Amino acid sequence: MSAARIRQGQRDGDFGHDVDSRAQGLLLQSTRAGLRVMAEQCYRPTLHRITGTALAGR
Repeated sequence: MSAARIRQGQRDGDFGHDVDSRAQGLLLQSTRAGLRVMAEQCYRPTLHRITGTALAGR
């Protein structure tokens, strides 16, 4: 997810304007890459918890 998508989410009200769009975009890209690796080893509930935390932006 790029910074441009995060900025669009800020305009749409999905992200707060205090969110650093570049940092959040990089975090989500890194999380997605990590989930691909972890998907081979982790239980689905664990993957869902990781995804939920990343999408919450905290």
